[in-house]
Amino acid sequence: MTGPPPGASASRRTPAALARALADRLAESPLAFHYLRKLPELNYRATKDRLRRLLARSRAERVLDLGCGTGEFAGLFGPAGYAGVDVHPGYVRLAARLHPRHRFVCADALAWPGDGAPFDLTLVNGVLHHLDDATARALLGAALRHTRAGGTLVVIEDVDLPRARAASALVHALDHGAHIRTPAEWLRLVGEVVAVEESETYLSGVCPYLLMLGRKP
Repeated sequence: MTGPPPGASASRRTPAALARALADRLAESPLAFHYLRKLPELNYRATKDRLRRLLARSRAERVLDLGCGTGEFAGLFGPAGYAGVDVHPGYVRLAARLHPRHRFVCADALAWPGDGAPFDLTLVNGVLHHLDDATARALLGAALRHTRAGGTLVVIEDVDLPRARAASALVHALDHGAHIRTPAEWLRLVGEVVAVEESETYLSGVCPYLLMLGRKP
């Protein structure tokens, strides 16, 4: 479906199209995106609580945040062993400003060579729903390569549920991710790269997520 012709009056656009245009504009502003995206997820409390528990269990010292965005979750991890990688230069600049003791790298996750030593825990959070299956598998393979033997891979993704709340459906509609999958589809896709030992569907504010945990053999 094509959008309105160039120069069309905003008054002729549907409310959904106007909302999507506003979301697109906000996504172009790292600062606006960082703070406004917290609202529907209640400051990501549910996700942060789960990551804190996982970190306590794994006792990971070196953590790779692959697709770190604006560094929303960097503060959960010690700065000495943390590396955040993202392809968006504006997001990486904001992350470095918000967390000056942590290390951030602007790079394509598929091409990033690493920093010479594997990580105890690799986090891929909210990245794969922007990618088709083949690219998602390639990124998961890259994440696993950067993880030490016996280390933990944590994947957290937006999930398509059959009876999602209206607010959840709206957030998904405004999201740029074109590949939000069902729980079964996520488990099959991730399981092609690493055995999923644990999984949990939960709500972060109004947004449904699936958390999957695997270990590198």
